[in-house]
Amino acid sequence: MKNVENSESIKSLFDNIVKKNIVLPEFQRNFVWGIDRTLDLYDSLVKDIFIGAIIYGKPSFEITTREIDDRPRRGKGSRRKLEEVSISAEKAKQQSEINNFRLILDGQQRCTSIYRSLKGVDKVWMILKNENELEDEIIDLEIKDRDLEDVLYEFSANESPDRLSILLSDVFETMDSSIREAAIKTKYYDSLLYTSSIEPEEDEDTFTLYLSYKGKLEDLFKDNKLFNYYMLDMSLEKFALFFERSNSLGIRLNFIDVLSAKLYVGFKLRKEIEEFESSSQKFKPLMQEVMVRAISYLVSNGRDVERSYILKTLNHEHFNTYWNDLLICYKNALNYLYNNKFVTSQSWIPYENMVIPLMIFSFENGKKNFSTVSEDQAEMLEFWYWSSIYSTRYSRSSNEVIVQDSNALKQLAKIGKIKDRSFFNRLIKYQVTNPDDLQNYNSKRSGIYKGTLNFIAYINGGLIGWENTNALDYNSHNLEDHHVFPKGYINNYYKDDEDALSLRDSVVNRTLIPKILNIKVGKKKPSEYLKELEAKNGNLESSLKRHSLPVDLKSGLYDDFYKDFVEERSKAIYDELDELVFSKKDVTIKKFYQEPSKQGSSRMKIYRTYLGTRFEATFNPQTQKVLFEGSEYTVSGAAMKAKSIVKGSDDVTANGWRFWKYIDETIGVENTIDELRE
Repeated sequence: MKNVENSESIKSLFDNIVKKNIVLPEFQRNFVWGIDRTLDLYDSLVKDIFIGAIIYGKPSFEITTREIDDRPRRGKGSRRKLEEVSISAEKAKQQSEINNFRLILDGQQRCTSIYRSLKGVDKVWMILKNENELEDEIIDLEIKDRDLEDVLYEFSANESPDRLSILLSDVFETMDSSIREAAIKTKYYDSLLYTSSIEPEEDEDTFTLYLSYKGKLEDLFKDNKLFNYYMLDMSLEKFALFFERSNSLGIRLNFIDVLSAKLYVGFKLRKEIEEFESSSQKFKPLMQEVMVRAISYLVSNGRDVERSYILKTLNHEHFNTYWNDLLICYKNALNYLYNNKFVTSQSWIPYENMVIPLMIFSFENGKKNFSTVSEDQAEMLEFWYWSSIYSTRYSRSSNEVIVQDSNALKQLAKIGKIKDRSFFNRLIKYQVTNPDDLQNYNSKRSGIYKGTLNFIAYINGGLIGWENTNALDYNSHNLEDHHVFPKGYINNYYKDDEDALSLRDSVVNRTLIPKILNIKVGKKKPSEYLKELEAKNGNLESSLKRHSLPVDLKSGLYDDFYKDFVEERSKAIYDELDELVFSKKDVTIKKFYQEPSKQGSSRMKIYRTYLGTRFEATFNPQTQKVLFEGSEYTVSGAAMKAKSIVKGSDDVTANGWRFWKYIDETIGVENTIDELRE
């Protein structure tokens, strides 16, 4: 076996996938990465973090290959059968020599993610920091001298209305074309959410930024040293051994381990975690990052829960100040989720970081619990919880989302209203808009998958068992997402029905119960194994109803009609979601949104610290003018004046609505004056 190490560019990878010079062996597992993993991959590439080597194989034997998955994640075409091609040994050798034909042995998730994002199947946006968010040493650099890492805010599946965003597939589409700048501006730049809100005087400079960072992304895509790979030229026997023995072992440190070492002198974080888990069985394992980010939120006065801030800023005094109080809030938040049937057990929480805003709500209401929650507050908490899941707000564990939601629930705790309109706008961007959408979720990694199984428990007042009618609650740590129609039965009975097979693992065919004891489900039809269960549980009909399952499953009515079962159950679940959540969005916003306070006067104090210099001014919300240094300016004009004082140059730009800040004194939260904008 000859192991040849080499490197290639993203563009080369993409082009060879298009030409089918890079394919998968048919037996490779399916593409399973969620969009969050793709976003992390690009974050690593920009930050020059090693992503591991791709391993290719040059086949010299007959093999069946499969195309790289470019199907949409849901909707039309999502279940299309991927093309498979059988290649003779002679043709495999020939294509390897002429076209560098190769199989992906290790790294197909990375390769597929890149291909899908550049083709536009998956939307990946590079969100750029605003100028005032850059580090001091970066602001003074010419744009051409800035690295993408310096200006990156995050990679996201959604465009940001608050920051300049660049869609990777747009960049790739125009890389080698002769499209003019004017056409790029019209087709790509002018349609951005961010650029629709900037003032005309900023447009030219912002477009220049867009073109500059677009060019840097093109350079990234063309970098021939971006990907390391090994080319394995092996016999069939060694090819088989590679897959039998291929295994990644090792210990990986996370940022909590680093933080624990930093705090060790004054606060034994690891010891505190162990003590909590030994004394609080109900709430273990402790969600460590949730606790640490909640402390960061309080220390930063509701502004920052980023890992970099945590590692740079938090010290043992902060942990000594907040740890015990937040442990109480942590337990109370979980109890609130359990008692209201929002979750069945800790392992089935859709997104762990959703606990943080609930902890902040608990921290702010005085008694650090939920005993004094009003009916209105409970209504808003319920709407926030389910809407957050079905809008996938926490799919990326976005730090910005954690801060925004924590600020919103803090306001709800203190004044019963929420002053952030954008919070509501983002909360109602539902990813499930019809019953068929539910059918596409089939992985426990998905928050919607977990959320749907919890929602079934919620609408039925909690789950009960199948072998008996005992309630299933947070103590039921062995809950499994059981197939209603067994996998073996579907594989056997519907072996020629691609649609039925594609729905085999759908969340609509799942429910949460403890492992069924003493019954081998195997390939049995539902009526057959349910009949065995009914011999032990005479009230099985009640059990099925509490899991939103038709009682006619027992009689065998659905045995031959699996797709009908899926369609009917998905519609029943969706109808409940629509009634309890989706249809309430307008009335909820009307009831709980309150315009930001004008501080009781026509003028209000605003401020900004820029490159170590603090500026203060006054803002008139009615005229939208700023009084600064004795003169009146537009909002952005005042910001540019402040920046020019520090930089000693008039060659500056600024979006003043995001530059100037104020304190909403009623809730003690810092906001940009963009929150006051009509």
